[in-house]
Amino acid sequence: MKNPVRALFLPFVVLTFVAVSACDNATENSKNTLLNTGSKIGNSAIQGSIAEFTKAIKLDPKSAKAYAGRGALKYAMGDSKGAIADLSKAVELNPKSLTAYSGRGSAKFATGDIPGATADFISVGRLMLFSTSASESGDNPGKDSGKESGKDSGN
Repeated sequence: MKNPVRALFLPFVVLTFVAVSACDNATENSKNTLLNTGSKIGNSAIQGSIAEFTKAIKLDPKSAKAYAGRGALKYAMGDSKGAIADLSKAVELNPKSLTAYSGRGSAKFATGDIPGATADFISVGRLMLFSTSASESGDNPGKDSGKESGKDSGN
């Protein structure tokens, strides 16, 4: 009698293991499907945002914010070289843009340009230090665009 019980027990254990394993695989497959779908939606949203920044740049080619925004999105999509180009243009248009320097530093680091990344991160530190010092003295050079502070106050 012991043999028939063992003979039935072993297949039962194997079937249970296979069923549990199949459930785990189904769960893993559904997680992968969900992640892939989310990734596709995210990539589409980012591509759409890049297109909107491109339109903004066509309307105002001197907008450092538009170049910095598009550069950040390109970096998020893995286009480090395209990000560096846009972020460099943003730095050219607004040499006080913390966002442009830090984003460009990250993109340069991703491409292996450690000296360039370090220089950009040092620039971020300098800008932060001087904008803090200036804001304590009443000036505000830390704004993203110096155009606002240069308006005529009626004098």
